[in-house]
This record gives sequence, C-alpha cells and structure tokens, in this order.
Amino acid sequence: MAARPILKTVGGLTAASLSGGYLWARQTLGSDGVDRIIEEEKKRFEALHHKYAKPLFDVYMSLGGFYYKNGQKIASNMSGVAPKIYQDMFQPFLNDIPARSPSDIRAVVEGELGKAREEVFSTWDDVPIGCASIGQVHRATLKSTGERVVVKVQNPDAERTFVGDVFALKVLVDMFMPQLSPAFDEIEKQFKTEFDYRGEMRNAKEIRENLKKEFPDIIVPYVYDEFCSKKLMVMEEVRPSTPLHDALDEQAERMAKSQGMTKEEFVEKEKVRVEEETLSRALKSTWNWTGGFILPNFDLSNDDVVVPLNAARLIDDLLNVHGHEILIDGVFNADPHPGNVLCADGKLALIDYGQVKRITTKERMDLAKMIVLVEAAVKVDPRTDPNVDPEVHKRARISVAEHGKKIGMKTEKMLEETMYEMCVVYYGRIDSAWLYPYNTIQWTDMMEARDPMGSLDDIEYLVMVNMSSLMLRGLGEMLQQYRNLAECWGPIARKALEKEGKRQEVELEIEGWTKK
Repeated sequence: MAARPILKTVGGLTAASLSGGYLWARQTLGSDGVDRIIEEEKKRFEALHHKYAKPLFDVYMSLGGFYYKNGQKIASNMSGVAPKIYQDMFQPFLNDIPARSPSDIRAVVEGELGKAREEVFSTWDDVPIGCASIGQVHRATLKSTGERVVVKVQNPDAERTFVGDVFALKVLVDMFMPQLSPAFDEIEKQFKTEFDYRGEMRNAKEIRENLKKEFPDIIVPYVYDEFCSKKLMVMEEVRPSTPLHDALDEQAERMAKSQGMTKEEFVEKEKVRVEEETLSRALKSTWNWTGGFILPNFDLSNDDVVVPLNAARLIDDLLNVHGHEILIDGVFNADPHPGNVLCADGKLALIDYGQVKRITTKERMDLAKMIVLVEAAVKVDPRTDPNVDPEVHKRARISVAEHGKKIGMKTEKMLEETMYEMCVVYYGRIDSAWLYPYNTIQWTDMMEARDPMGSLDDIEYLVMVNMSSLMLRGLGEMLQQYRNLAECWGPIARKALEKEGKRQEVELEIEGWTKK
C-alpha cells in the first residue's frame, strides 16, 4: 500500500527528501513531476481499496479465529499501513463480531461453575456488551452481594480454531515473508496464554496493583477470583463507560453534524487542516511531532455543546501508562487496541489482560538505555536537523548501533547503518514523514533486502514491546497525534535507570558525542 505523503518540497528540501529514491526522482523529474506521479498512484490505489475493502472484511469475518485478531490490528491502524477505508471497515473487529448463541454461552458458564448459572447470578443479560476474538462479555448481578458485574466467557471452540489458523499463517509467513518469521514465532507463543482466563485474572490483579498509586485516573477493573476459571472471568462493571472506538466515532458524527457535514467530509477536512498546519510549522522550525494539531481539550459532558475528547491527552496518557508498565514494572499489556480502552466518566478504564508480557530487570535496563540513546540520537539526525554536525551524528549512530548489538539485536551483515535505522524506527519515530517514501511494511522490506534480520533468541521480549508501541502509535496516527516514542518514554526510561544507578553512565555517553 502506498505511503501517504505528508509534505511537499519546502525550498527544494524536506525531511522526506533525504530518501535517496525520492531525491533522485525529484532531481530527474522535478517536484511537479514527482507530485503528479504520487497523485496518480494514490488515485489508482484508492480505486482498488474501495473495490476490495468490503470483500476482504467479509473473508476475515467468515474465517473467524485468528483473523478476528488480525482484523483488530487493521482497525487499530497498527504500524500505520492500513488506508483509512480499511480502518473504518474493520471497526467491528474491535468489539462487535458475531455473538455465540445464549445456549452455547450458558453451557460454558455452567460447565465452568459446576452449577446452574442462577445459583451464582441473580440477573443475566443474554445480549453481550462486547464480542472479541476469543470470548464475549455479558452483564450480570452477583446473587451473593447484589453487585453488578461483567462476565467474560470464552467461545467453546476458540482455542482449537486459533491453533489451526496460526499454524496455517505460520506456513505462509515462512514462505512469503521470512523476515517476519522470528517475530511471528514470539507472537504465536504469546497468543497461547490467552486461552486460560486464570492467567488473565492474575495479570489484571497485578497490573491493577502496580498502577493504582501512580495513575489514579486509570481504572483496571476489580476481578472476583473466586468465580474465575479457565473459560470464565468475572469483573466489576465500570459504569458509565463507552469503548474508545465508539466514543471517537460518536464524537466525529456530532462534530460533523454541527458543521453541516457528513462524518467522512469532516474527517477529510480535519486531515487537510492538520497537514496544512504541519507544513506551516515545518516552514517555521524543526518538526515537533509530539504536539497535537487536532481535537483540542474538550469533553462530552453537555449534549448541547459539541466538544471533542482531548486526543492529545488520550495518546499521551496511554503511552505513559504502558511505558510505566514496561520500563518500571516489567509487566505490560501487549494488546492495547482501542477495544480494550473504555472512556469512563473522565477517566480511562483498561481491560483485557490476556496478552501480558513480563520482562527482567536486565531487559528493562537494556530497553531504557536504548530509549534514552534514541531520544538523543533523533535530535542530532539530519532528518530532524539538516544543520547538525556530521561528526556528532556519526558518534550518535555508532552509540545506538553498538548498544543494539550488545543487547542481542542481530542482522545477517551486522551493518551499523541497518542497526541504527532499526533502533530509531522501532523506538523513536515511525511516522510517514520520517520513513517517506515508504510505509512501515515497505521500509521493512527495504531493510530486509539490505541486511536481513537475524535471530531474535536474545531479544524476543522486544517483539511484544514493539507490538504494544505500534498499536498505540497507530492509534495516535489515526487521531493525527504523531509521537516520537523515545520522547514519550524518555522521562520514564531515565527514572528506571536512576533507580538502578545507571542513568549517569548513559548520560555521560551521550555527552561524549559532542566532545571534540
């Protein structure tokens, strides 16, 4: 899929034009010629996207199982490669896939409880409030206390279906995208943990305890462990709450209506406005992708006033929470898609802890140092500052690459430039302007052709770290909230290093880049 150009040439040079292919094309064809080619390519792809988005959605929906999970990734804009028509079309995969029959669900519940459902729950709503890839959630009331709860029930054939789907996809990945095989192996291993809700129960309780002091406005629902089993999980009901993707959709509808537009017209207008403001800022100064240009600080408390969610704060909060989970606690949710985030009366509620990864202190320190190095290196990269001293950039590049090698990152040729590019993309900037003219998949293919990825045996934990950050940055891109991950996680990384007495060592290494 074609990368979306963010900026046209500014005074004959943009951050994007540092790409050799683009620079050659601009010099050979001229800026107008390149722009015409890009526009023609976009039109042709757009026609294909409109033709095939619905058939592809139907195929995913009919296959079920692991395809539901992949549909979530497309809807969440993971890696920023799915055109908006696919993101919109695949929204049902976040929380609205076909439900199992009430009789099937009753059979699972009573089989797990070992007694009639009515002995535990005084009320039960047969209509689920959400259906995801592995299970579905129902409202109920505990008979013993009268408390309102939600009950997560695993689909009877979920595990069997997933195992078959993953095996088939693994064969295809090995054949046609071998560069992704090592990462897919780790993802497959992590998915297997989702089929026992007792593990999810323990994960949720641990993360709830970790976050409650540091993030008082983040809710992790209480779990009633006495009612939890392999295929059943009972939690407090967060009321009132709305899934994030629904809240954003409702907000766009209301804002469009207030301006006499359709939602599609409003979103397109906002996209153009953001790109124009971004261009204006680029003309005045170095890009600052941590800023937010769309949907300022509003809420939805008054139905008569169209006031959107604070998208900038939303992305910052989600990145801060997950950065803390990873770098401070070493226990994090590797599946933070929008269906797992609820808007709850001015707070965020985080749910679904089936895919939780634990990392060691050494792994946290290795990652924290990488984040701090990348944060500093991006600032002295010519794509950020064309006037940077080449010797300073060279030292920064060597420092980042050497740390990547030290922690176990491997490629076939172990080229310094490859190692550096991998680090600044995975742990820094992944927006279109930084990668232009590639999207992340095209960039991965280019890197694989230049210097193929090696074994992930020493750094397999980073696969899930990257998956989590890609989901969050993909959501940010959907909301026109572009983020440099290293800038967002830099303060947390320094805090983690400080606790282990390693911060000064890293900062001295960075200071050495500028010494003559």
